[in-house]
Amino acid sequence: MRASVAPEVTRGVLTAAELEAMCGDRKARKAFRKAGAGRMERTRAVHVLDAADELAGARGADTDRVAFARSELARIRNGAPPPTRDAAPTM
Repeated sequence: MRASVAPEVTRGVLTAAELEAMCGDRKARKAFRKAGAGRMERTRAVHVLDAADELAGARGADTDRVAFARSELARIRNGAPPPTRDAAPTM
């Protein structure tokens, strides 16, 4: 997995700490999640690992899901809220 996700680190999509957490064991992932200063940072770490898992699942392929995962990682890091659905009811 490390070899297929390493190019994402060189692109700046993932950090080295995120790569280590992804490729490490359960304790490494837990330590990464718990390293945040507050609840928001810890929650953000969980979402980052989830989106990074999508990158790893593609095994280096450049698909629409990978592009979406990259955009989600950027959105999560910037602290932007997720896109909302249209509030108007559909009939």
